[in-house]
Amino acid sequence: MFFATIINRFGDFVGPFLALYLSRVLAFDPARTGLMLAIVFGASTLGSFASGRVADTIGRKRALMACQTMAAVVNLVVGFQYTAAWAPWLIAVGSMFRGGARPLIGAVLTDLAPQERRKEVFGLQYWCINVGSAIGPLVAAALFNGALPWLFRGDAACTLISVFLIGRGVRMPAGKAVAATNLEHHDERGALRAFLARPILLAFAGIALVSSVTYSQTGFGLPLTLSAIFGAEGPRYFGYLMSLNGLTVIALSVPIARALRNRRPLACMFFSGAFYVVGFGIYAFPLGLAGYCAATFIWTIGEIVAAVNMGVFLARHSPANWRASFQSFTGVFFSGGWCLGPLLLGPLMRAGGLSWLWGVTAGTCALWALASWHLDRWDARIVAVPGGA
Repeated sequence: MFFATIINRFGDFVGPFLALYLSRVLAFDPARTGLMLAIVFGASTLGSFASGRVADTIGRKRALMACQTMAAVVNLVVGFQYTAAWAPWLIAVGSMFRGGARPLIGAVLTDLAPQERRKEVFGLQYWCINVGSAIGPLVAAALFNGALPWLFRGDAACTLISVFLIGRGVRMPAGKAVAATNLEHHDERGALRAFLARPILLAFAGIALVSSVTYSQTGFGLPLTLSAIFGAEGPRYFGYLMSLNGLTVIALSVPIARALRNRRPLACMFFSGAFYVVGFGIYAFPLGLAGYCAATFIWTIGEIVAAVNMGVFLARHSPANWRASFQSFTGVFFSGGWCLGPLLLGPLMRAGGLSWLWGVTAGTCALWALASWHLDRWDARIVAVPGGA
């Protein structure tokens, strides 16, 4: 999983540059770009919702490999037809399979990891993601400007290598998934009924949705902001900022995971939101490239804290027999936020400009941070009661 994640995320060329591909190559205006991104992320949401139940039925590893293989095949086709009018719609199909794969990784890791080491396992997995992401955007930026078809072909090749590594190297535990705590005992109700019977997870899903709406601006608002301010240099500077994001995670994700090992996940989410408020708030001011670098570093700290803790919270409240399904249900809200973010804030950017976009984004981060703080009080009461729900 370590090497498969690094290679897969190194080759995640299309996602970070999708907004620029739509606006520069296919000449979509900001509103149409936002709408197309919403469709792509909506397809990812659909894939997220469907994949969990399939994985809990046929096996989590097998379902993960199938989703990644289909996503690779789609990108390979687009690599030969990237100027076609229907190419964005095919990208949306690929996004459905990619979205289906993402929540399954968390379920696989939960099956493999000891309960007391989950925070470090999720931290290390996030470190792997960003080892690849630190280098990938630089390669993707060069491909975008000089060899655009290989943006899609390279993505497909790296995904297929990842599938091969998972197939050969990952050995899932035999028999039933083990429940590490009372909250993880098998639930014989259907997956959706079991999820709906846990109101704290519904509240958590709401926070996931709103936080994802704000985080989606790193893939929509940020590249368009840099393109508007720096012109032709915008894609290159965006690649720099994404590499800074990845390098920061490489340097700090494992130390942060260890430092927060004994802290409650949702209390950590409050501090994650505070870093987002400051980082995204800085983007509202014309401080030049140095200011954008500082802002990126700050919100990346918040991203690390969130990534390390959200998976741990979800794993602790998921029945062992429905881990993939619960990951998928929550993934719907994460993907839904990426769908709604461009759709809601694209018109805001067009009407009010960049300052309004980032001001509203920072204010929304403050709201979900406060909600996380209150939800943590609820979580502490549940954990304190054996068998609580």
